[in-house]
Amino acid sequence: MSIAPVIDRRQFLKISALAGGGLLISAWLDHPLVASAIAAATTTFQPSVFVMMYPDGRVTIIAKNPEIGQGVRTMLPMLIAEELDVEWNSVTVEQAPFDKKRFENQYAGGSSATPNEWLPMRRVGAAGRAVLVAAAAKTWGVPESECETTAGHVRHRASGRELPYGRLLATAATIPAPDLDQVALKDPARFRIIGTKVPDVDLHAIVTGKPLYGIDVTRPGT
Repeated sequence: MSIAPVIDRRQFLKISALAGGGLLISAWLDHPLVASAIAAATTTFQPSVFVMMYPDGRVTIIAKNPEIGQGVRTMLPMLIAEELDVEWNSVTVEQAPFDKKRFENQYAGGSSATPNEWLPMRRVGAAGRAVLVAAAAKTWGVPESECETTAGHVRHRASGRELPYGRLLATAATIPAPDLDQVALKDPARFRIIGTKVPDVDLHAIVTGKPLYGIDVTRPGT
C-alpha cells in the first residue's frame, strides 16, 4: 500500500515559497489517497427525498405534513431517524414544500399522521440504513448479514471493525436503493428514539413568537 508523503508546516512553507505554491499543492491534491480522502469528506448522500446525510455525521430529515400544533414535525422525523439508526441530536428537521408527487398525503386532520405514516416513514429510514450496511460490507469485503448498525455507525460483528456513516457516503451513493416493501424494520426492543421524551423541534420558535398562525394572516384590502 502506498503512503501519502508527510510534510510539516515549516517544510510546506519553504517549498511553496520556492515553487510558488501551485505545483506542490497540485501534486499533493493529485495523490490518490489524498484525493480519495477529499472526496469522502465532501460527499453528501440522499437515500430518499426525506433524508440528506453529510460526512460530519449531520442528517437533515424532511417533515412532510403541516404542523398545526399536533407535533408531526417532530414525530415523523423521529420515525425515520429511528430506523436510520442515527443519534437524534445529529438531526435537523426541515419542512417539506407542498409537492404531492414527491411527498404524498400532505394534510393535517383526523389524527391520521401517526397511523398512516408509521410504516412508510420507518421504511424510508430502514432503506437508508440497509444501503449504509451494504456500503460497509462492500468496503470490508464481508457479507451484509455480518454487519449491524448503532448510533450512526456500521459495525462488523466478527472483527469488531466499525465505520461512521459519514465515511460510507461515497460508496453508499453507488448502491441501488432497496424496495421499501422489502426492507427489514427494527425490532421495537431496539428502539432508542421512538417512545422516548424528545423536545418539540419547534419549541424555541414557539416560545420566541416566530411561528405564523391563522390569526397572523392579513388579507389584501383589509
